[in-house]
Amino acid sequence: MVYFYQTEADNGSCYSIILGKDKFENDALIKFGYKELNYVWFHADRYSSGHVYLKLLENEKDLRDVPREVVNVCLQLCKSKSIQGNKLPQCTIIGTPWTNLRKSGAMKPGEVSFKSTRRIQKFECHGRDSKLLGRLDKTRVELLRENMLAAAKKSKEYGFFNDYIAENRDALVKEEHERKAAKKAKKKVEPETDGS
Repeated sequence: MVYFYQTEADNGSCYSIILGKDKFENDALIKFGYKELNYVWFHADRYSSGHVYLKLLENEKDLRDVPREVVNVCLQLCKSKSIQGNKLPQCTIIGTPWTNLRKSGAMKPGEVSFKSTRRIQKFECHGRDSKLLGRLDKTRVELLRENMLAAAKKSKEYGFFNDYIAENRDALVKEEHERKAAKKAKKKVEPETDGS
């Protein structure tokens, strides 16, 4: 399952942010990524965390072109998805282009290395902005289908996911609500044990 978020810069530009649900989804995002997606990868430095990807706009080459408030959204999301980092008042987050990530068969799920450490940038994320994270969470859409990641890679289209989500947002949100309701109903049906 991969989560897609939307955030808007002060200048009105809309950005996509992608997050893998777990280490296996993070691996799928690396495996099925491609240069044309124009992703920048974020991760908590020295702590486990979610792999957060920012999709740069077509006219942007690197993070220097991205409004600071958009980078801050990525930092906040990455910090919030790190168990250790989220507890700290300040957490260092690293960012690098997706093309700089290296994954070998000997690595555990979720582990990555880099082709060049020179292309890594470090950012400090201070505190937790719950208001910002709440706004971001309202834009979240889940994609469950790994075959979509493979189809995207095969197509090499820059806007593959943005187009798909725009066309299917209502159905995707409805599916997510139905999954949550079914999970909640299942918990209610399961008999409670009193430990005896």
